[in-house]
Amino acid sequence: MSKTKTFQYVTNSNSAPAVSDTESGFVEGDDAMSALWQVVSSYKHPAGLYSAVIRLPIPSNPTVATYLSSEAATSVDAGCGLHHYEDDVLYVDGKPVDVKPERYEGTQ
Repeated sequence: MSKTKTFQYVTNSNSAPAVSDTESGFVEGDDAMSALWQVVSSYKHPAGLYSAVIRLPIPSNPTVATYLSSEAATSVDAGCGLHHYEDDVLYVDGKPVDVKPERYEGTQ
């Protein structure tokens, strides 16, 4: 039998329309990844989820799990340059970038 733990979460919506909306709170889960899955699956912003982090609710507040949407993962992996989206395609310095899949990562 596993013991449920309390985690802190922070979410960012896709741009709505110009900037992301940030939400935070607490969620319980067996581990950081189950807490992350719970936050991602229950997210209900009309613009959609851009990214989420799960942190330990202790003074140092370390991040223990992250979610990046396909758009966020593509932007992170694209590197430096002038980024802009057009028709759901990311362009860096005027060149299209291959779309990356959404990403779930845990550090615990």
